[in-house]
Amino acid sequence: MNVFIVRLNPDTRDGLPYTKYPTIEEYKSIHGSSPMNGFHEAINFKSEKGVVRGYLPPKHLSSMRDGETFALITITAKKAKEGGDLISGIQAGCKYAGETARGGANNIKELDLVWHYTCPETLSLLLDEPIQGARDIVLGNKGVWVRGPTYKLDSGAAKRVLKTIEKSLKTKDSKAKFKSIQNYIGRKNISIPEELEIESSFDDEVKRAINSNLSNVKGNKSPSQKEVRSFQYERDPKVVAYVLKEAEGICYDCNSEGPFISKTTGMPYLEVHHVKMLKDGGEDTVKNAVALCPNCYRKRHYG
Repeated sequence: MNVFIVRLNPDTRDGLPYTKYPTIEEYKSIHGSSPMNGFHEAINFKSEKGVVRGYLPPKHLSSMRDGETFALITITAKKAKEGGDLISGIQAGCKYAGETARGGANNIKELDLVWHYTCPETLSLLLDEPIQGARDIVLGNKGVWVRGPTYKLDSGAAKRVLKTIEKSLKTKDSKAKFKSIQNYIGRKNISIPEELEIESSFDDEVKRAINSNLSNVKGNKSPSQKEVRSFQYERDPKVVAYVLKEAEGICYDCNSEGPFISKTTGMPYLEVHHVKMLKDGGEDTVKNAVALCPNCYRKRHYG
């Protein structure tokens, strides 16, 4: 998989790096202090219902538009007056989509912001702390930055930059997400939002597991993922079966019985919910799962 560097403006708003739409006042303030035009990149890491829509500066490499997914490492411009020469984040599973206007609030329409690519939020990581010396890390001893805002890494440079990012991470969640990104780049497995999983074949496995021995269900602390027609987490059906049997048809949140009898299990219908969702680094274990009625399940996800 191709790994690219994109050089963007730093977002100098305190506490809001790349994660919030700019107001008109913020746009004018930062636009005036930046060596480059535009402020689209301030929201390159903003998740919108599980999807990130990112911006690429003009004259980006044509090889980013070949239809293949790619990984993208964001650095800030070395000549920026504030917040320059930093590695700020990494994204994978990126798909080029052309230039598309952003909708949203009136101030967004007035700013005329656009986006060019999408990637799953699960494969989009804003670093815990930006890494200084971005240009030297990217180029190494012999590399030369060809004119333009994007740069394609060879395999050796990609490994060097990824290793530097890995060493910089501080939190368990960031490390778990970065592992998913590394796996995607290496084509080992793929991460997408949990609600996009395909459930039909998994339901069959749960049905079989209901009637099996569930006395020693271990699950997976770092569940792997597999590629099918779409992408899904490779969950342990015995974890689901165990949680459903322990619940005895009663919702964990509201204490109501499941609203109907499930054709899959023959029990009052409940849905197994990961307390800390898999897309956020949660474990696929019985300790991290509860059985919920459909209303409470949706409330946990969307309430």
